[in-house]
Parts: sequence; structure tokens; C-alpha cells
Amino acid sequence: MNASLRAEDVSRAFFTRHPRRVQTVDSHTGGEATRLIVSGIGLIPGPSMTEKRCWFQQNLDPIRLRLTREPRGHRDMVAAALTEPVSPGAAFGLIYMDACRYPHLCGHATIGAVTSMLELGLLDPGRGPNDTRIQPSSEDPFILTLVVDTPSGPLPVEARLDPADTSRVSSVTLTSVPAFVFAENVYLDVPPRLFGLEWLRVDLVCVGGFFAMVDLDQPGLEIDTASSRQIIDLGMEIIHLANEQVRVHHPLRPDVATVDVTEFYRHTGRCEGHGFVVYGESHLDRSPCGTGTTAKLTLLRHKGLLTDDTEYVNSGPLRTTFTARVHEQTTVGDYPAVTVRFTGSSHLTGLHEFVLDPNDPFPEGYLL
Repeated sequence: MNASLRAEDVSRAFFTRHPRRVQTVDSHTGGEATRLIVSGIGLIPGPSMTEKRCWFQQNLDPIRLRLTREPRGHRDMVAAALTEPVSPGAAFGLIYMDACRYPHLCGHATIGAVTSMLELGLLDPGRGPNDTRIQPSSEDPFILTLVVDTPSGPLPVEARLDPADTSRVSSVTLTSVPAFVFAENVYLDVPPRLFGLEWLRVDLVCVGGFFAMVDLDQPGLEIDTASSRQIIDLGMEIIHLANEQVRVHHPLRPDVATVDVTEFYRHTGRCEGHGFVVYGESHLDRSPCGTGTTAKLTLLRHKGLLTDDTEYVNSGPLRTTFTARVHEQTTVGDYPAVTVRFTGSSHLTGLHEFVLDPNDPFPEGYLL
């Protein structure tokens, strides 16, 4: 046997053996993985993204578990399923998922999905003058504008192409859904094992879902020398404590009623900062987190620490960055709210064909 097999022969043999497959395009945004499901799941029915997500959860949840848990994935994997759009003029829809849940919104995954679709030529900007789904910007021919439907609503997107190679996306800018501060200076009673604290001060911000925002400069909170495992454990404990001690509710969406994310943040200067975002199945976001960056700017502006014209550079645990600024003022119910524009870059890492052997003892994967 030739030790170096031809790729087409391997593919033919594999596809003959496994005719039913789920195909994904994988990428990372600032170090944070996205697994974009592009084929193998059929059309997702439903007139809204919330109903599509509900249908997926009720009918295809084993696929989520299979792709986000070992041995095919891992507890830190974020996936997104590509769907038909539901809004007039939208290019496509996304249903977000991880090893624990179905997030309402995920900025880094949206950046990864848009980059993957454009770089692979799966979105065609030249469909004709009446097709408004993907259009070059009137101000810059290297910027394409489109809208992505999400369970939190439609997201306006700008993709900047590399002038030296227009098949490559150099960055993607998203305009967030309206974000608002739900509650300030909430004091959580915490068990003494958490860094010897008796209480912890958090602010609650909603960006699609609810964030518990933890200022790293508050007295007694010393985690600069903590391991990533300690940060994750503390973040998950805060999510648990917040849901035990505080009731949150979105004024317009009754399905958004839990705290799902902890964001530890530090505002290091007038226009920069860093932090750690913990969510899901004990997952530490490797990127600066798009929704986390939005939550941070929303809170800083609310506290008078940020002006609307400030371009803010937010870094994550790998020191990769998103740039962001407050975009518009609005309201969500009776809450003052803002939208935030943030920019990041994504890089493709692979094309995968996932199969399920009928004798596999772990059809839905596992977590250790």
C-alpha cells in the first residue's frame, strides 16, 4: 500500500462507507473556535429564529451534543447552524449552541460564520441590482454590507475585504442588538471558599442574554495570579449564585430570564481594557467576546466612564483584541439602551465531515 494516499480516494471510500454526514466549516476568532454547520441537517422550519432554535433543540439536539462534546468536540467548542433567513433582506440565519445550551447571541461565532461564508464563495455579492442581501458599501468598495438573522434579532454586518486579495476577509464589524443595564451594584452572598470573600458586587447587563459583570478592581477580589481553572470555577459559581439570589427578566422577551455569563473586566484606561468571559459548560472564552465587549461598553457608558465617541480596544485572555464604540442610543422597554459596533477577525481552520457509526458507544458524546 502506498503510504501517501490520494485525497480523492480517501474521500470516496469514506463517503461510500458513511453516506450520511454533517459537514462543518471551522474557524477561530481571536483564538475562540466556531464550528459552522453548513450541510447535513436539512432545512430548519420556523417563521422566526426563536422558533427555528426551538425546533432544532427539540429535534436535532443530539447533533449539538455530538459536535460540541468529546470525542468530536470539547467543552469549549461553540457551534452555529446555518439557516434560511427570516427577515427581509437578510443573507442567512444562525442558531448558536455549545456543550451546555443554546446562546441567544454570539459575536465571535457570527464573525467566524460571515468570514467562512464569504471566503468560501458561499455568499455571492453580485446577484443583481434588486438583491439587497449583500451589497458593496457606497463609501468603500472593499466593504460588503449584509444582515444576519439571530435568535436575538437581525444583526447588521460589515465585512472588510483585503484590497490585495478580495477573496480574503480582513475583518468583520457587527452592530449589536440593543443592550441595557438591568441592575447596578448587586451584592451576592458568596461562600468563603471563593477567594475568602463574604460578598461580591456585580452589575447585570443584558445583550441578548444576561451577564453578571464583575469589576476586577473591587476590594478583596485578587485573581490576577489565579489559574484559568480557578477563574472558570469562580465564574460558574457566580452564574449559579446570581440565578439563586436575583431574578432577571427581559422586558420584551419572556424566554430571556436567567444569568448565563460571568464577565470579569478591568477598565485600564480611557479607551482600553481587558477581561475574562465564562459561560456554558465551564468555558473560558479565548477571544475578547463580542457580546462581552458590548456588555462592557454598555456598562462603562452607563457609569459615565466612557463617551460615545471613544474607540475602545478590548482584549481577552490571549491578548487578542476587538475594537468597539457605542453606536446609537435606544430603549428596550423602559430601559435606556445602546447598540455597539465591534470589529474582529476570523481565520478558517478546517472543513470537517462528521459521521455516526451505528455501533458508536457515545452517539451524543461525553464530557469529563
